[in-house]
Amino acid sequence: MMSQTRLNIRRLFSGGVIANYHCSARCKHCLYASSPQWPKHYMDPSTADRVFQALRRLGCRAVHIGGGEPLLDVDRLKPVLDMAVQHEVEIDYIETNCSWYRSEDQAVDVLRQLQRHGVSTLLISMSPFHNEFVAMEKVMGMILACRRAGTGMFPWQEQFYAELAELDAARPHSLDELEQRFGPGYCRRLKDRFGLTMRGRALLYYEPILDKRPYRLFLEQSQGCRELEQVMHFHVDLGARYIPGSCSGLACAVSDLGQPLHPEDYPLLTALYSRGVAGLHDFAAPRGFEPQPQYVSKCHLCMDIRRFLALESGEPWAELEPVEYYRQVQPRQTCPVG
Repeated sequence: MMSQTRLNIRRLFSGGVIANYHCSARCKHCLYASSPQWPKHYMDPSTADRVFQALRRLGCRAVHIGGGEPLLDVDRLKPVLDMAVQHEVEIDYIETNCSWYRSEDQAVDVLRQLQRHGVSTLLISMSPFHNEFVAMEKVMGMILACRRAGTGMFPWQEQFYAELAELDAARPHSLDELEQRFGPGYCRRLKDRFGLTMRGRALLYYEPILDKRPYRLFLEQSQGCRELEQVMHFHVDLGARYIPGSCSGLACAVSDLGQPLHPEDYPLLTALYSRGVAGLHDFAAPRGFEPQPQYVSKCHLCMDIRRFLALESGEPWAELEPVEYYRQVQPRQTCPVG
């Protein structure tokens, strides 16, 4: 029997806590496939207690809070923030798309509430992907509200401000509209301008314009997946699930970190870590998985295998959580080829 290398996350550094997956937007680049169709669940206080306790145990002293859109329900977010304070984990910032903004006075009130719960900075999403769902007037209003409330903020990414400011700020604008406004290839160039990770919804949106190779090459060249070890930008979600690297849709219990993951509890992660995508393929092929002829990358093949196992194999896989991710990850539109 082939020996198995066990994944062991000993320490965590900088990362984020996903308070909810529900979102007011369904951005085509979203790594976590958030959307309005997700259940409106938030991390509960007892889960937050366990999460921040585990983060401190593993050496993490600061996180950001993300989603979904975490500020859709501030009252349900506050207990999560309080648990961070209780466990002496600093909140670097909260990510927001500003869809909840109604007026400057209302936003200032929310910001001052957040300040009382340990939050001093917002990351304000600003990009063509977000502008499909959130009008720029809300983003501009939030920037003014932050200044008035004394809350730090940084637009992400500010490079897009000038071109988005040319548009009607009172309404969102589709990527098709921006392609027509700024010329052919605009959406294609966004991939590199934004610095996208080609996983999650971004991978599937850009698939038509990316080079592909036969799937057998990825299996033949497969080696142990060391991306699973990355801890410089980790995430833990509202189910107290640790997401290895940027591998959305993969999970292990945050309470199991700090020691080697047992193969009986984590057969898929063990297979990936030991043998790469070929190890994962060995689980899926006997269950009926049929690969596409070509894939963009080993991560593309991995996602396709995991989607099959999560949705079509008829078996529950605790490592492929949340299952809703696999239902939501598909884009409704792909990048224009031209």
